[in-house]
Amino acid sequence: MSRRVSFPGLLTAAGLVALASCGGSTAATPPSRSAAAPAPAGTAPSTVAATPRRVESLVDVVPRDAVLVASVPGVDTLLAGAPPADREAVLAEVAAILAGKAGLSPDLARDLAASFDGATVFAGGEAARGGALWALVEQGCAAARFRDGAPVERALKELPLEAGEGGVFAIRGDKASVVAHGAWLAESRVALLCARPEPLARALRVAERREASFRTSPLFQAERAKDPWLAVDLHGLSGSGATGPEPGSRLFMAHPLREDNSGLHVELAVYGPGYPALGTVLAATDHGSVAKLPAGALATLGLSLQPAPGKTVRDVLGAFDGLAGGPAAAAAAGALAGIGLELGDLDRALGGEVAIGIYRDPKHKLNVSGGQGDEALRHSAVLIALATDDEAAQKKVFGAIAAQMKRTSKKLRTRPGWLAQDLEEGNELTAEVRRGFVLIGAGDRGYLAQVAARFGKEKESLAASPSFAEARAGAKAASHLQVYIDRQGLAGILDEAVAARIRALGSPTLLSLALAPSDRGLELALSGLGGVELVGASAALAVHGVRRYIASAKAAEAKNTVMAIARSAAGAFERAAGAAGTQKSGPPSRALCKSATPVPAAVPPGTRYTPSSSPGKDFNQGDDAAGWRCLRFGVEVPFHYQYDYRAGSGYKGPARGGPDPGKDGFEVSAEGDLDGDGQTSLFTRTGKIENGKLVLSPQIFISNELE
Repeated sequence: MSRRVSFPGLLTAAGLVALASCGGSTAATPPSRSAAAPAPAGTAPSTVAATPRRVESLVDVVPRDAVLVASVPGVDTLLAGAPPADREAVLAEVAAILAGKAGLSPDLARDLAASFDGATVFAGGEAARGGALWALVEQGCAAARFRDGAPVERALKELPLEAGEGGVFAIRGDKASVVAHGAWLAESRVALLCARPEPLARALRVAERREASFRTSPLFQAERAKDPWLAVDLHGLSGSGATGPEPGSRLFMAHPLREDNSGLHVELAVYGPGYPALGTVLAATDHGSVAKLPAGALATLGLSLQPAPGKTVRDVLGAFDGLAGGPAAAAAAGALAGIGLELGDLDRALGGEVAIGIYRDPKHKLNVSGGQGDEALRHSAVLIALATDDEAAQKKVFGAIAAQMKRTSKKLRTRPGWLAQDLEEGNELTAEVRRGFVLIGAGDRGYLAQVAARFGKEKESLAASPSFAEARAGAKAASHLQVYIDRQGLAGILDEAVAARIRALGSPTLLSLALAPSDRGLELALSGLGGVELVGASAALAVHGVRRYIASAKAAEAKNTVMAIARSAAGAFERAAGAAGTQKSGPPSRALCKSATPVPAAVPPGTRYTPSSSPGKDFNQGDDAAGWRCLRFGVEVPFHYQYDYRAGSGYKGPARGGPDPGKDGFEVSAEGDLDGDGQTSLFTRTGKIENGKLVLSPQIFISNELE
């Protein structure tokens, strides 16, 4: 069950587009440059051909020449075997989107979501070709099927639309302009919605079988029609330019839902002189080198370097001539000559495989929340195992590399068959000769040494790991590239904010990529267990990372503003101290501005606050001796934090471990609640009068930075 429900929101995205579009809010009005303008207010939609009696499949409304088609089945199919709670959660999410975007009543939105039985989003025709985004949008349509037509017909009565003949209608926006064109095929319980009237009319002609449907397209794969899938005509999408993909270039992705064929399935063909025909020069391998890597790898990558029969390293490099803009082999030969090697040396030395392992010391969590870029590199290691065949050639290549490193680096440590170059922050780069392998490592000095020492030890190898054995059991014997990810191991070193999302995905991921021997360009197939879950996990991590990045950007606002207020306080002190010295008035402590009123009065809960410019409000409060006017500080744009200045007492920082400037000091603070959960962040900078001078703290104190 877990593979089907791990990220249902991702798989139902296309269906939600079709559903939410019924409200008109998601069908964007094309820019004014479009030749086909929206129908004027009060004009009934033009009559198109009579609607068909029956549509057997949603691809029966998609034109044969569509350049992009995405299909997703109904929620029940996606969540077959899932607990009822999962289904209810997805339906609630769908209903909320419908109610919010289309303005439908909650009960009607719920009925529509429960009746949803799959959707297809597509764009096609000559007008959609050429790669222009708006051309694609203008020719775009969505088709959705429902088990029960009654909720759709109720929705059509609630929406601001103008009906035509044969179930055709136009949806109008706030200013009575047409924002979408649609048709309700009642007998088939299919709703069609298009950005323009022309693609709608064409889709109906396809449904009537007066034009060829996508069933006849070479992009369509009937055996995967019931799975979530995406098909793209790469040549049609990019146009007919001389540098673009040639005819026949395509992308097809599917997530098979059958138990005997789970995982991710991808087919890619990109033809043309600029795309390397690797399948003709590289042979597949069994990636035995990956299995020799030490256990505990979070991820591994096995790559074939095995030339196809009769081919050499020169032929492999020659496949990249188009990308390199010239003879790649000649350029490589020139670089090798500089260190005393020839391409023939590589031919004799290379053993046909390279294995890469990524490791993290499990005793040290990896914080992906941001703010610890240097820490992410500590306690980690990357180990590259380059298989070699000829021992003499191996030593020659290693010796040449070592000699070059000695000439270019002063931070080099060596012993027979081993060398290491010191890097920053306790990291190092190593190279070592082993029987049948050259090992290259990078990372934390101590941890890297532990990982490298376990290479090749059978009982400590990846082959002895149950999770790796489970993943390898379903892999093809030979491929050109193999990727393994231990999701449970990855969850073990992540902070709890994201670890649960990875841990819930269950089994490990293993993907295999095989190249086809096509001389037209690059042609490959990617398949394996857990690929779609990996995409979902990556999406979850990406969303989490983006949120943390945004929070970090907002935190920068707090830091900059606190620094600016502290500088203003120092400037006010200098002005007042100078005036006090001239007038021979009281002690220097009186030169500090007295406390200000916090702005705003309460910490903004996940929102921005717009300061008032009215006299006596916000930053216009105080006088020459107190508050913001004394500091001569103000903010005119909206901000996310409560800003405060306190002198003499009442400081926020000490209660949270921050500095206490005492009775002869001040504290500037920014307090925020970016996610609105009631937990706040705090940024403070202090100043204190010492021997008549104001001394500012050297840095900002921070508590719960990203709250």
